[in-house]
Amino acid sequence: MNVTGRQAMLIRILLILLGLFHAANGLFMVLAPSRWYLAVPGVVHTGPANLHFIPDIGFAFLLSGLGLLLGARNGSHAGAYALAGAAFPFAHALFHIWGWGMHGFPQGTAFIVSETIGVVGVSFLGMALAWLRAREGGA
Repeated sequence: MNVTGRQAMLIRILLILLGLFHAANGLFMVLAPSRWYLAVPGVVHTGPANLHFIPDIGFAFLLSGLGLLLGARNGSHAGAYALAGAAFPFAHALFHIWGWGMHGFPQGTAFIVSETIGVVGVSFLGMALAWLRAREGGA
């Protein structure tokens, strides 16, 4: 697949934005797990806050963000970094989709937006961008 210079730049910009999004979310989870738990729509409906587990997941998001940011750089390994950075959010989104099948689609506008855009949409976009970055060779 041939990517034009403009498309490559757009892919890199979007990887940076997604990388910053995941890194910021991860930092929020690590530094203020109680506040994160209350701030993200629908999370309180998943059960009580686990103030050990939330930062654990936060570190996964933080490292995912770093991988996506490294994937936006020049270099022969950029695509591999991008794919590594996209892997956890993508798997996380698949788990949410599986949960919809098991427990029903989320209810409430804020929760629906959080799930469909904030979890699934963002992660699928990240995986698509990472795949495109890997296909272009990271140049």
